[in-house]
Amino acid sequence: MDTIITINGKTPNLFRGLLSYRPRADRDSRENFLTESFAYVLAMDPAVAVRIIQAFVEDRFEVKRLISIRTQVSLSDKNGRGLPDMMLEVLDRKNQTVQVWIENKWDSFADVDQLDRYRAHLKTHEPTVRKHLVLLTPRHTDAKLCPMSSSNIALTHTSWSEIHEVVTTHRSHDITNEFEQFLGAQRLAVQPITLAEARDHWQKLQDKASPRDILLRENLWILCRRVQDGLTITELTEDASCRDNYGRVALWMFSRRITLGVMFDPTDHASEFIDEQRPLDLIVRVEGPYTKANVEPARVKLSPLVTMLEKAGFACDQGRWRSNKHTLVLGHLRQGFPFDASADEQVERLIKVFNSTQSLITSDESLMTLLRKVKHY
Repeated sequence: MDTIITINGKTPNLFRGLLSYRPRADRDSRENFLTESFAYVLAMDPAVAVRIIQAFVEDRFEVKRLISIRTQVSLSDKNGRGLPDMMLEVLDRKNQTVQVWIENKWDSFADVDQLDRYRAHLKTHEPTVRKHLVLLTPRHTDAKLCPMSSSNIALTHTSWSEIHEVVTTHRSHDITNEFEQFLGAQRLAVQPITLAEARDHWQKLQDKASPRDILLRENLWILCRRVQDGLTITELTEDASCRDNYGRVALWMFSRRITLGVMFDPTDHASEFIDEQRPLDLIVRVEGPYTKANVEPARVKLSPLVTMLEKAGFACDQGRWRSNKHTLVLGHLRQGFPFDASADEQVERLIKVFNSTQSLITSDESLMTLLRKVKHY
């Protein structure tokens, strides 16, 4: 019989663990709720726990098993007090004990100063025990907060998408199945969007009798929200918001003049996919509340942008989009959607494309002057 993995020195009990963090009017306890739920999953599914911890520590050492878990551990020294969310006591393949400390985030953003304080606390806490600190967040872009350091306490970042992938592949317990569903439902994890899913969604849209499939659109919305977190803030993107409408899930920005996003149905835009066998396109659009009488002169003025986008790899003559009087410019990226990539890699790819596209636009002041004159909603 496997040795019981304790939580705070006791046999795991999910209800006891969550009781302290029940919803209250004066505080948001979701991060603590997530921590306790995650701890319970690790305790109840030791096989998947080893896989997850290995993802945390990468190749720094090989994990043999999880021994015990502590949550909300208070660390105090002459420099003050810290409260990391979780500590995992782990045995490596050399039968040496390692402490893996976790700072978990949900909506709140990571704080470099907080991480530095935690490492300072850990340096004096049980100094003979090897330690590893993990930043666990929904945003894979938070990895930039974990640079290489001369500290002997390693600091790495893991996204909830990576955890979701490990759980989906290696789960072996009912509670782990439920946790995987929870991560998706709460939009903590970005799930990779596959070509098969895109094709199935497009077929259902064309087949009016098929029941509406909203899963792909939900995943695209999570994807675009993560992309938004990674966008360089410029005059274009400072007011960006994520929208799901008109056959696209996209970031609407620049006083609602410009769209950068993913098109899943080109019908409303009177456009068409670069390749209908790969029915998701990355798009850029300039739009406004124009009439049929005044839209064409506005399009002519923006012809320099069309030239720039074509040179940058966008196809700006897809379908009959000029019949949509609100579209001034519409470009589909010829390279297409990166289906053959992990969830985090898909986010990274879209961030790269959208940042390079806005950089192309903002680098030309004469073009920016024209765009500022575009009517906006």
